[in-house]
Amino acid sequence: MYECANMMMLASAILAKSSDVFVVKMSLPDHRSVCVSVIVPIYGVERYLRQCVDSILNQTLREIEVILVDDGSPDGCPAIVDEYAAVDSRVRALHLQNGGCGRAVNQGLEHAVGEYVSIVEPDDYIEPAMLAELYERAVSSGADVVKGWFYDFLDLPAGQTIRPYAFPRANEVPNGTFRIGQCPVLLYMHPSVWSCLYRRSFLEQHAIRMTEAPGAGWVDNLFQVQTLCLAERIAFVNKPYYYWRRTREEEADDLRDYTIPFKRTEEIHKWLEESGQATPQVLANLYARELNYVLLVSRCMNISDMSDCCARIRRLCRGMDPAILAQAPLTRKARKAYRLCMISPALFIFTRRLRRKLCGKAQTS
Repeated sequence: MYECANMMMLASAILAKSSDVFVVKMSLPDHRSVCVSVIVPIYGVERYLRQCVDSILNQTLREIEVILVDDGSPDGCPAIVDEYAAVDSRVRALHLQNGGCGRAVNQGLEHAVGEYVSIVEPDDYIEPAMLAELYERAVSSGADVVKGWFYDFLDLPAGQTIRPYAFPRANEVPNGTFRIGQCPVLLYMHPSVWSCLYRRSFLEQHAIRMTEAPGAGWVDNLFQVQTLCLAERIAFVNKPYYYWRRTREEEADDLRDYTIPFKRTEEIHKWLEESGQATPQVLANLYARELNYVLLVSRCMNISDMSDCCARIRRLCRGMDPAILAQAPLTRKARKAYRLCMISPALFIFTRRLRRKLCGKAQTS
């Protein structure tokens, strides 16, 4: 079925050191026999890691390599990584000093040899057919980026809920390949870079890498915008394969640093201007997503500097072109947020936080 067949091989592990990167290298076949390199950046997820890695190794597409990047994890993850590398010849282990998720993914990209690249978060897992079906679509379409869809997996102490993540405008996505100007709505949706395959030569050609910042820090946002804006061919498979785990019902509680959405947004707009990709269609959909981020930040209960937060919101909103914003796919909530933030971000945040507190009391009463 695939050009890259017969990957089964005998491997011997060799420990190598390059600056602060320790690599367990496996003897690989010709690079052309690796269809997909799967990169897993790992930190502090001992509880979920085996489920994640097992779901990758159990893929129906066997011609893969799995690059497990231990980002200086303080728990049992490093030992688990080495265990998998010792027993499965498709697995390579990288051990880094802690530098954040973006750097971990970038190190994985430096070692990848596959025709396409997949990025899987270590506390998530994937359907057995994900890589095979996305790779088949990639080969048949010649796409630079193939985007699948995903499940919203709410994993709480009280129970688990799994349902496809909402994509109300999926009918706008073309059936064949397309460029982002033909389907800019993808920039409005959740970045979900882990539900995709990326042609590795495409990433190398454009020197596309993750933002390197401490922690996770939404380091995939610019990566997502760059890959979609620069791709000559994008393909979409409207089927969920990926289980995106959330352990908090309120997404705002996962945002530990309120400045992160604003920093990533500034990086994106700087790149758009420098690369000539700041078209009205692209900006309209990014404006809509950024106002959703404002809604998210406004529900955070741990804003350490309210005056700074308000200044960032005001600067973001005032930087939006009103003519382009009028064409943006804004929800009613986002439109109201924009109007109020243009007047008083502080008042907007106050009302949003008050509403959250009242809703919380109502649910517990």
